Amino acid sequence: MNREKGLNIASKIVLCILLAVLSFFILGRYLSAPDTYANIFESIDSKVQSVLKLTASSTAASAGITAIPGDIGTPIAEKLADFSEYGILILCVLYAEKYLLTILGSGVFRYILPAVCILYTLSFFRNFDSLKPILQKIAAVSLALFFVIPLSIHVSDKIYNTYQASIDSTISAAEELAEDTALLSEAGEDQNAIQKVLGVLSESTTSLAERGGEILNRFIESLAVMIVTSCLIPLLVLFFSVWLVNQILGINISVRFPRRRLPTRAKHPSVLPTVTDDPDP
Repeated sequence: MNREKGLNIASKIVLCILLAVLSFFILGRYLSAPDTYANIFESIDSKVQSVLKLTASSTAASAGITAIPGDIGTPIAEKLADFSEYGILILCVLYAEKYLLTILGSGVFRYILPAVCILYTLSFFRNFDSLKPILQKIAAVSLALFFVIPLSIHVSDKIYNTYQASIDSTISAAEELAEDTALLSEAGEDQNAIQKVLGVLSESTTSLAERGGEILNRFIESLAVMIVTSCLIPLLVLFFSVWLVNQILGINISVRFPRRRLPTRAKHPSVLPTVTDDPDP
């Protein structure tokens, strides 16, 4: 029985050493190279280009709407101008995903997993049974964090590809509106020139403002798609991965603090000694 137990422990030790060597020298080198994620980088770059085009076209459309005579398009132009702030936020998330891939690949497979395997091997000699579940959870959480970005990008591509045609048409509509209103900005405050430009465009100030409102609604839809695919889905995948790890390798660590005894007050005698008057001599 002891021999079988010893062989079992020896096989686990050899397996841990092999996993540490494989993770550090092979997987760590492969998964920390940028060429490994060429397809993922291409997907991220396409979203970055879409965000840049949306931001540029919204800024151009906002400047063009302000050229419409009167204040009819001012609220729409202000809303379109705000899209650049959201675009910067989405760009930060996309670039963070892009660079975290190689950082997590190197950190997880070259440092965390080999360290976990070495500590797990040492636990057999020191009989640290309480340390083994913690090491298993660290390894599982590290792997979950590494696979969050590839899984989230794979899921988000399904949604993004569905709405990509709509996003491209929104950009084209905004650029077209900017070109049409550029003639109005050249006309300045000359009413005759403005009327000639509106006649050439077969438009009125009201119709141009309505076009701006439609473009604003389409920008809101495109922005919602980009936020969902770039920000929301990675968070949902992360929460689901952590929840799944907790369900599979849940560890309830209860920390008990020693109770401090409050200093007890000195007990006063319930019956005080009676003082008797001395009898008169």
